[in-house]
Amino acid sequence: VAADVGRSDRWVRKWVARYDPADEGWAADRSRAPHRVANRTAEESERVVVEIRRRLMDDPWAQVGAVAIAWEMAKLGLEPLEVWTIDRILRRAGVPRRRAPNRYLPKGTPYPQGPMLLGPNACQEIDLVGPRHLEGAVPFYALNAVDLGRRRAGIEILPSKEEPEVAAGLLRLWSRLGLPKVAKFDNGQTIQGQGRHLAMPVRTCAALGVRVRFIPFAEPWRNPVVEHFNDVFDKRFFRTERFGNLAQLASRALTFEGFHNTHHRYSALKGATPQEWEAKLRFQPRLPDPGAAVTRELPRHGQVEFIRLIRSHHQLRILGVNIPMPDELVYRYLTATLHLRTQRLVVECTGLPWRTELHFPLSP
Repeated sequence: VAADVGRSDRWVRKWVARYDPADEGWAADRSRAPHRVANRTAEESERVVVEIRRRLMDDPWAQVGAVAIAWEMAKLGLEPLEVWTIDRILRRAGVPRRRAPNRYLPKGTPYPQGPMLLGPNACQEIDLVGPRHLEGAVPFYALNAVDLGRRRAGIEILPSKEEPEVAAGLLRLWSRLGLPKVAKFDNGQTIQGQGRHLAMPVRTCAALGVRVRFIPFAEPWRNPVVEHFNDVFDKRFFRTERFGNLAQLASRALTFEGFHNTHHRYSALKGATPQEWEAKLRFQPRLPDPGAAVTRELPRHGQVEFIRLIRSHHQLRILGVNIPMPDELVYRYLTATLHLRTQRLVVECTGLPWRTELHFPLSP
């Protein structure tokens, strides 16, 4: 029989043994999965995962992904499951996904982009979030940073956004993340400065050899990674707990920072966590010197970049100073690089062979 049908003897014996004239489905395929799974997740753990997901889905502000569920398990005193395990549990349970918002579509105006592939600490996106308030109307700010090359994040809780506080917060962040080559900020006055005066955070960056880059006004999406992390910080951490004081908040923020860096998996890192990616690259960050302090004096070396969109008013605005620009630059992005040693401003246009250099004296 085996020779006639072109099969093996074993195949014939299997189907002869399986034949059952009383069962119409005797010839149907059967699962080849093992009858017992040695490392199957406990039913109680699966029930907890599904219940946490259901609770998070009821809150329109909450993050609902696998990492958010793992963080909630840790808060309950449970051992967090791996992200892929939680994802499999949700798929088996048929849990619906939350619909993602529409993405921003660029309008086609050329923008000065950096390299697509970045090494660790080649560039960090940094943002100051706040004010937020604890119970009793106690204000605070969160200084958040994310390294684009390895996605490691850092959080510093500040009682105010005054220049010395922000500059000291940067030093504490970099004592854990390491010093970047480039630090990207938005245009907050206590970080950037005003009236030809560079604020203490920028002066501290320059003194440490960090190049500063300011994104255009009112375009927070130019720092997309840290903006996403701000959303994670707000929805997954700050809005899910109650904090008695700033010291407790700062302590829990450090815990959340460590959890994020060891559990959050990024497609940009090929599914690895920031900690796993560092181990793979054997990366050792360059930390500030132990005696590094906030710099009040204007450094003699360093560069500060300002990316600006020239609108219909034809004005390039740098540190509160308006500089007129020609007609052909309207609705184009310019990069104005301030050289601290010579106190000169070099302005270039993305997409056009245009360049100019201006004297730009700074206040001490």
